[in-house]
Amino acid sequence: MTATLLDGKKLSAEIREELKAAVQKLKERGVVPGLAGILVGEDPGSATYIGLKGKACEEIGIKEMMCRLPENASEKDVIDTVKRLNEDSQVHGIFIQLPMPKHLAASEAKALAAVLPGKDVDGFHAMNVGRAWLGQTAFIPAVALAIQEMLLRSKYDLQYQNVVIVNVDNMVGKPLASILVQNIEQARANVTLCYPQTPNLSEYTRHADVLVVSVNQPKFITADMVKDSAIVIDFGGNWVEDPITKKRKTVGDVDFEAVKEKASLITPVPGGVGPMLITMLLFNTIKSAKLAAGFE
Repeated sequence: MTATLLDGKKLSAEIREELKAAVQKLKERGVVPGLAGILVGEDPGSATYIGLKGKACEEIGIKEMMCRLPENASEKDVIDTVKRLNEDSQVHGIFIQLPMPKHLAASEAKALAAVLPGKDVDGFHAMNVGRAWLGQTAFIPAVALAIQEMLLRSKYDLQYQNVVIVNVDNMVGKPLASILVQNIEQARANVTLCYPQTPNLSEYTRHADVLVVSVNQPKFITADMVKDSAIVIDFGGNWVEDPITKKRKTVGDVDFEAVKEKASLITPVPGGVGPMLITMLLFNTIKSAKLAAGFE
């Protein structure tokens, strides 16, 4: 048996078509969703990602309002920018591109907390985190939303299934657990969070009907750690040298070639969860616009 690939590129394209239609309906009712990002400095990777977000906004009809601050911007500069965007009624979603420059590393938590919970489309504000665990309306980080959407659209019934997440951070593990454990249809999963350093980790992973991993260690999950016919979601990102071409390539945390012969569904890297991230950020922005207008 060879696993079926969960194609993030294809799914992302499908969802964006749905989002275009949602934006058009909002515009017909006088609402134009607006997304603002804050980039401090000119880190090449961050600048590229900001550009991709702006292009995606244009593609589906969201008004993008990206704010670029100089490398030497102060904490006050960042907070003042957040406050200005909080007060702008045309802005429905705000994100801060991380990481910020080293001199602002200690300011990241304060800057994220300054974003109004109703505009926190990254889902990092403590109020959104708490609401998510309580099963209330909340913004969820894009990675967790993407993984949930991939599972739901693959027609997989999560009820009472064992989900093991090898990651315990605020972007993947915790938010994903918070939505999969809810006592609602399409959830009710039995969720276990594991640290990658957990002794005898395979004792947990081998019982997983759904295994999610994000540790940024190539081939961290081997075939003997995976249950037959499991669904394997890989959100790792590692640069390695191809032994044949000697070129650098991106791989995930799963020994893909071996595990795909055991799993029923598996995400490739690249092309799995990654292409879904910006799409789910746009999803949250549209959701915020609907909530602000009283349409949801």
